[in-house]
Amino acid sequence: MISNTLHFRAGISRRLLPGVLLVCAAVVGACTGPTTLAGLTQNGTQPFFVHALSGSALATATAIAFPARSVTRVDGTFNFDVAFDIDASGNVILLTPELVGQNPAGNRLVGIITGIGSYDAILEAPLTGYTVDSATVVARGQAVAVQAQESVCATSNPTAPYLYAKIVIDSVDRIGRGIYGRAMIGGDCGFRQLIQGFPSF
Repeated sequence: MISNTLHFRAGISRRLLPGVLLVCAAVVGACTGPTTLAGLTQNGTQPFFVHALSGSALATATAIAFPARSVTRVDGTFNFDVAFDIDASGNVILLTPELVGQNPAGNRLVGIITGIGSYDAILEAPLTGYTVDSATVVARGQAVAVQAQESVCATSNPTAPYLYAKIVIDSVDRIGRGIYGRAMIGGDCGFRQLIQGFPSF
């Protein structure tokens, strides 16, 4: 009886094996990187308008906040990732929180990298090479990638503490001190792919 029962169970196992292997292969095929799963938040290009930081009222939007995917003001909370200003030549100056002021709670690490292609050509944010200790000056049409350390990422995914984005300046209103641009901001911590739709790494 025991021998027959074991033989019966072995037969079931052999019959189920191809299906089990197929499921396993599908699961492994869905794993696209160290995070093992595709991103949960879709990427999408978002037009934005901000005023230049210098000479603008405190309540005016002069920066972008990545977690909220929105423009915001610069104030003592330091709840922004990149602030914008305009120099005498009409170029745009990109400023990280550390360059705007000293946050009593400690500044987050935000880096900017240029010279990696046009906005449409930047399909992923680099791992290294970011400038973190000086302002970045860009002309109209010049794109950058940004790596921003976020407190929400430190809580939800300590091994991947960054949100990534790409930004391009489309036009500058030197008289009105306004800046028009586009940004694609990753919504999932650690995902560097900057394409329309769900990122895979």
